[in-house]
Amino acid sequence: MRGADSHRRLRAFAWARLGVAALLLTLVPAMPAELVPQTSRGLLALLLVVVVGSSAALITLIPPARAPSLTWLTFLLDVVLTTAVVAATGGARSLFTFLYVLSVTAACVLLSRQGALAIAGVSSALYTALVFGRTVFPLAAFVDVPGETTALEVLTMFMNAGTFLIVAIVAGGLAERFRATHAQLETQRRDLRDLEAFKDLVFQSVTTGLIALDRRHVITAFNHAAEEITGVPAGQAIGRGWSELFGDAVALAEIEAAIERNARTAPRREITRARADGSVVTLRTTFSALRAGDGKRVGLIGACEDLSAVRQMEARMRQADRLATLGRMAANIAHEIRNPLASLTGAIEALVGAGLPPETRDRLANIVVKESARLDEIIRDFLAYARPAPLARASVNVAEILDEVLVLLEHNAAPGTLTVVREFPPSLPWNVDPQQFRQAVWNLCLNAFQAMPAGGEIRVGATASTELLEVRVTDTGEGIGPDELGQVFEPFFSTKAGGSGLGLALVHRVVQDHDGDIDVRSTPGLGTTFTLSLPVRHA
Repeated sequence: MRGADSHRRLRAFAWARLGVAALLLTLVPAMPAELVPQTSRGLLALLLVVVVGSSAALITLIPPARAPSLTWLTFLLDVVLTTAVVAATGGARSLFTFLYVLSVTAACVLLSRQGALAIAGVSSALYTALVFGRTVFPLAAFVDVPGETTALEVLTMFMNAGTFLIVAIVAGGLAERFRATHAQLETQRRDLRDLEAFKDLVFQSVTTGLIALDRRHVITAFNHAAEEITGVPAGQAIGRGWSELFGDAVALAEIEAAIERNARTAPRREITRARADGSVVTLRTTFSALRAGDGKRVGLIGACEDLSAVRQMEARMRQADRLATLGRMAANIAHEIRNPLASLTGAIEALVGAGLPPETRDRLANIVVKESARLDEIIRDFLAYARPAPLARASVNVAEILDEVLVLLEHNAAPGTLTVVREFPPSLPWNVDPQQFRQAVWNLCLNAFQAMPAGGEIRVGATASTELLEVRVTDTGEGIGPDELGQVFEPFFSTKAGGSGLGLALVHRVVQDHDGDIDVRSTPGLGTTFTLSLPVRHA
């Protein structure tokens, strides 16, 4: 790289020499004889032609590898040619002494500081020798001896020689500083290019789709993974608005507001998008603030993942879990059905026999009706759990559903035995299946009511953020022991006498179908709290 720079600078210097030679060839013929004697015009023209020829050779014939050594030779040639021009045009009185200054200045740029001082020293030596040869020690055989005093020429000689050295020192220092600054800038540019290349490599190599947005929500970057996940080429995505590509399912203004409130937050949204090939992909996009070096937010960056395979795996796992549960349920239901069937069989056999008094027949008939209803309830709950209806989501006010359930529960309780505390706002819109959500809340509240046979307090609360709906049902009942907490959602597991054990299992299944979670906290003798967490889902 340094050799290429030297070659480029040497070519520029050659063009400058051509320009100076052309200027002198144009001006010299028009100069008066007092400035340029007629006897030296031919020699001056010959010397300028040499400059033109050497400059043309430097421009067209010099290979880059030879540039550093030829630079020295060129400057030494220029010093000799300048000395010849000065000698032919009056020596110390020559108009062309300034050519020494041009050579020294150019040497400061093309050579090192020491090189410039060397050229200045050679120029001073040749110029001093020339002046001494014409004045102090006149060489009458070669040059015309000046008829006037030589004091002015000697003074001029020392001043010019000193000027050459001063120019070399000052201009050399400036050139060194310029070269150091230039090298530093080149290093910074190279580091910046390397950093940008590294960032591009990382940006394009990660398997997570990365989408950068500016403050106007226009896509400014789109990596290879994002192309594969969305099925949209980067050329078609960059420059388009977010809503053009992904629709209005994600409210970016709300995401920006959440990030402004808490810089550490990383909101997540799920997007369902149809690809060009007709397939549908579910994307989970995590948004973060995109900030400049000074910390100012300049946009958003979204990291998107394809959840299609995850959702399929979750569905298969739920199906496998449900099949395993159904296997356990089959054994449990056989046990549950055996008892009412035995009671039915005994009662019917007794009814078939003769000679029973009327009160006995009535008691046996009541047993048949009661056990038939018990069988019907077991079968109905089992079918509701084993064959759930598909979700019919809609944006509803869940606060109204909670209030309806609590009003119904209050009507079923004996007066004065139940206290209901409502801890939710009057309006709480969310996207759920209203029927299944109502059934899940009813089962939780009924379970809490049945856990307080002597009466107590049920506290129902609900809160919603931009991402999650939480519903809490707390009772002051008997509580659940630590050994039983892990089984409360198992079908046919119940701590209540006569309970089917399917109520909480149905709640668990409804929450899972909504992609949510359910948590239970209980302290024996103090009460139990069930918390439903349902993530946001756009209609």
